[in-house]
Amino acid sequence: MTQAMGCINLIKKEKGEGMKKQLLVAMASAGFCLASPCYANWTLNLGYHNPMNAHIGVNFLYWGSQWNFEAGIGWVQVDSGADDEDEIVSEDDETKEDENLDLAMAGDLNVKYRFSTGAITPYVQVGIGAWTAAAVGDDPDANADLGGPFAGLGLMLGKPNFHVYAAYNVDKSEHGHFQAGLGFDI
Repeated sequence: MTQAMGCINLIKKEKGEGMKKQLLVAMASAGFCLASPCYANWTLNLGYHNPMNAHIGVNFLYWGSQWNFEAGIGWVQVDSGADDEDEIVSEDDETKEDENLDLAMAGDLNVKYRFSTGAITPYVQVGIGAWTAAAVGDDPDANADLGGPFAGLGLMLGKPNFHVYAAYNVDKSEHGHFQAGLGFDI
């Protein structure tokens, strides 16, 4: 009889541990399901003058209800070759051209407020830009600058799965910048 009670208790214990495992799996699954909205609504944008001062750029945009956050990096300039200026190398008036490789990149962080949640909506944005440049070769150099704040108005057409946008921004320079692009859900 004692042995039978031991087997029954062992079975109850295994069932209890099985329930604990099932409960743990259910809680972990619920955690992933409930946390997924935190990672949703990110879009990848390809833009002209987005980031500011870049010719073309790649941006990640968090598409919230009406508030959006964007971070991007873009290409400004790549230049290689010889300079036009000649440099005297020796007393024999031999000349040589300076050879350099120059690269400049721009980036920005900004916040957009869309005035509605519809498929066609105007928005206002504020942000800060930055850039960095480097040169290697005969005249090596490096520089970086926090480009400064900017603000602008724009129009966004579409939803997170596919959208196009255009905006006009002003910064501390004497002229403004037009930017445009397209984005899609990632």
